Amino acid sequence: MADIFIEKVTKRFGDFTAVDNIDMTFADGEVACLLGPSGCGKTTLMRILAGLERPTSGRVIFGGKDVTKLPPRKRNVGMVFQYPVMYPTLSVLENLELPMRYDRNVSEA
Repeated sequence: MADIFIEKVTKRFGDFTAVDNIDMTFADGEVACLLGPSGCGKTTLMRILAGLERPTSGRVIFGGKDVTKLPPRKRNVGMVFQYPVMYPTLSVLENLELPMRYDRNVSEA
């Protein structure tokens, strides 16, 4: 992976501004968490990073490459929602391991 840059990203839905002129940097290998009250734009920003939404203005850059207009399948990123789906028949550890079992880039270790 590489550094992720969010440059001047704004997202509007009609007259409502969900994300307003955000600048953020996430360093390669960094673990980050977005916290805030309901309706402050956390999910919208994550959807923009994942490619599920396009910003009204601004850019999203992964490793020096502008991915703002790339579809989700070409970004090689994932996201966890606030209320993730958990499989009740699996342990907590098994629920966390499940996505990694199908990623060929993740070693068994």
